[in-house]
Amino acid sequence: MLIQFSVTNFLSFRDETVLSLSTNKDNSHSENLLSFKNERILPSVAIYGANAAGKSNLHKALTAAIIMIRNSNNLQVDQPLMVTPFLLDSKSRFDKTKFDFIYTYNDVKYEYGFVLDSNNVWEEYLYEYKSSKPSLIFERSEINKYKFTTKTKSQLSQIVDKNTSNKLFLATATSWNSDLTRDAYMWFATMIDTYDSQNLEDLMYTEFDRHQNNNDSSLNTFMLHLLKKADINISNFNYESIKREVNQLPFELPPELQGLMNPIPSAKKVLEQRRIVTSHQVVENGEKKEYPLNYFDESNGTKRLFTYGPVLKNALENGRTIIIDEIDNALHPAMTKSLIEMFQNPNINKNNAQLIFNTHEISLLDLNLFRRDQIYFVEKNNKTGVSDLYSLDEFSPRKSENIQKGYLQGRYGAMPFVNLEDIEW
Repeated sequence: MLIQFSVTNFLSFRDETVLSLSTNKDNSHSENLLSFKNERILPSVAIYGANAAGKSNLHKALTAAIIMIRNSNNLQVDQPLMVTPFLLDSKSRFDKTKFDFIYTYNDVKYEYGFVLDSNNVWEEYLYEYKSSKPSLIFERSEINKYKFTTKTKSQLSQIVDKNTSNKLFLATATSWNSDLTRDAYMWFATMIDTYDSQNLEDLMYTEFDRHQNNNDSSLNTFMLHLLKKADINISNFNYESIKREVNQLPFELPPELQGLMNPIPSAKKVLEQRRIVTSHQVVENGEKKEYPLNYFDESNGTKRLFTYGPVLKNALENGRTIIIDEIDNALHPAMTKSLIEMFQNPNINKNNAQLIFNTHEISLLDLNLFRRDQIYFVEKNNKTGVSDLYSLDEFSPRKSENIQKGYLQGRYGAMPFVNLEDIEW
């Protein structure tokens, strides 16, 4: 589970920005909360803000940090690191970026973070919590100075020479089979992911292939349940992955030579065609009939549900933390609410899965759905270009307060200021 994420000097987040999933003392919706030992942790977080305020930049910060950790071992020596600091002041654009995570995996709580620029990892650290205080596994400073404890030194000091200035020691040590870093790394490798409209559809096909190859019908069952919940009249669907061989020339002849030369031996190429066909049950002339529809002929909302299906199933079954940018895109508010409630229902969310999402859907701003510490806002200072992230809990609204109305009135900030009167058309 993710307990806290913080970022400093990345895109529009110049100053330290903290997203906390640790709860306050409020007992609202306490039956929905996740737990780790004596800590209470939020199952979901909603993030609001105006266009261009920085909501997607927070999503990009999480994405960038996770990808850097996963891909660290694939970097070549001196290969630049893909990090973009805050560029709108003379100091920050040349300063370093920091990421920090507090999370749990295999019944252990960890804190891991690193500081870097486009060329080097300057600082890095990993702690585990055996009690309320953190215990050191390793610390790294000034690029290549390392600190270990008596317990960790014998194993980890041997791996230092195998690391490079642009690689993360957490990934390097794990690749050299260190049991001191393996679990801390595996959470990033398998238990947290970010999603947007660009990667959701590719993942959907990959997951349908995997389930089909394993003769596993559980994804189809989950999808049909999700579609039924959305009140879409799809009675069934069929997924097909068809592979066929085609002849392909090793190179293409220019038009003026085509037909003038002897036939060129062709190579075999395997093409894969993936197809989803839905079955719609309708009443025609008083009789029930079923008609097929191609996936691409379905509504955008139906297609979005199909792409969400594998992600939601995987998260709920395996207790993963998922971060979705613009979760309400093409979905009716009632359906979006239903997806959120899956994570807040302990009878469905039995494995401590978490959902973090950006949205503009104001109807979800409801204290009957969320606790005050589950709602975050992002606001950008238009004079400095700096984004700020803060929780509704900082305003201490009454539990009976109309949060939607208060937000639209600008009581909590993070609202666009639209002024058409001063514009010459």
